[in-house]
Amino acid sequence: MKFLFTALFSALFVLNLHAQPPVGYYDSTNNKYCDSLKTSLKKIISSSITPRSYANLWNQYAVSDIKPRTVDSGSTNVIWDIYSTYSDSADPYQYTPITSQCGTYKGEGYCYNREHSVPLSWFSGNTSSNGPATDYNFIFPTDGYVNGKRSNYPYGEVLNASYTSRNGSKLGQSAIAGITGTVFEPRDEFKGDVARAFLYFVTMYEDKIPTWSSNTDASQSFDSNTFPAVKLPFLQMMIKWHNQDPVSKKEIDRNNGTYSFQHNRNPFIDSPQLVSRIWNTACPGLSTLPVNLLFFTAKQSGSNVLLKWQVTNEQNLASYEVQRSNDGATYTAITSIKASGSSYYSYTDITDINSGDVVYYRLKKIDKNATSGYSEVIKVAFPANAQISVYPNPAKDFINIILNKFSTKSITISISDATGRAIFRSNYSSSNNSIRIPTFNFANGNYYLRASIGNENYIHKIIVSK
Repeated sequence: MKFLFTALFSALFVLNLHAQPPVGYYDSTNNKYCDSLKTSLKKIISSSITPRSYANLWNQYAVSDIKPRTVDSGSTNVIWDIYSTYSDSADPYQYTPITSQCGTYKGEGYCYNREHSVPLSWFSGNTSSNGPATDYNFIFPTDGYVNGKRSNYPYGEVLNASYTSRNGSKLGQSAIAGITGTVFEPRDEFKGDVARAFLYFVTMYEDKIPTWSSNTDASQSFDSNTFPAVKLPFLQMMIKWHNQDPVSKKEIDRNNGTYSFQHNRNPFIDSPQLVSRIWNTACPGLSTLPVNLLFFTAKQSGSNVLLKWQVTNEQNLASYEVQRSNDGATYTAITSIKASGSSYYSYTDITDINSGDVVYYRLKKIDKNATSGYSEVIKVAFPANAQISVYPNPAKDFINIILNKFSTKSITISISDATGRAIFRSNYSSSNNSIRIPTFNFANGNYYLRASIGNENYIHKIIVSK
């Protein structure tokens, strides 16, 4: 067993300490894996914590959940709200620390509150007592209205959204096998944040997880044992999000702020490799966990679909068979790619997909001995209501915006510069399927174009270069 661990993780032995834990903080985890490592981490982070009150969170948010203001005027810094922030465009709104705290909310953009990323109803939490319900590590400042929409639903990936926030966070039916019902999906850039917060929670409170797993709302997430502590479909999704969205400077700064505030840390931010050392195929009960496939994504590119995946520990693997389905049940092989020892693979599915269609993909991993296994299923939905294309980009004197023939609603076009300052806004009727906007008076630089059609928003980054 020791040899197997060495073969699987020799590249991961050295902890990559992105943040700044005290010297020796993780020494007791050396040469440990699986449940032993998880319990060792639990002892470290639970023995060092100084629980703080629920009210104290407001002040800490103003210290380590902030970023520079880019929208409107007011305070220099604003609250970093994961349910309203964009990374590739101007935020739809921003909150002033302390001043914009929620009492009650009247709608999105009204105020921010304290979001238990692991819902409070899932565990025996009481915000009047310092403990799990007041643990800053997994409680984020978020828009109060969107927080209310999320309610106590688990995180997940949405097939059909019943609600979409202004930054693209979604509520709707689960698209992942093994996770059923309504789920809430944050933006891709924050999926790693909430995944690492969740894995911290099931590590920090591992002794309580078996009891909390009987809660109906938590039953798809918490396992009835201290290890692995997470139901496999949910664990697979958390590992995927952790790998797809690496630790950011935002998380590092917040983790250091956590240590100053309550004197413990999230180890999965300090050392992301700890995730694969705890939850991997060599651990008891996890032989079916596909940790060798770090991520598998599909992205619409015009009428085609670009598939990408990354792997580790590619041993004795012969090929990847890419399979496609139009109903999520019957799959057809569309190509086979030889395993070359590369970490990254990609394939463009050149196909004629109609607006409104949903297409499903999966990978069949075939070993040299002919045994095989499948990746998770991912889907690509081609919007039925409206899609747009923008050209030329870079632009010089003008840009053209083309709407597809399915658009029947009026469209609002707004353009902001890199600082978030609005420089253009106009409404067009549904008959304008082709819109030309002059850019000859724009300065050279990056801009963000937002097309709003009903409740749908489309964001494009454009460059003006003369």
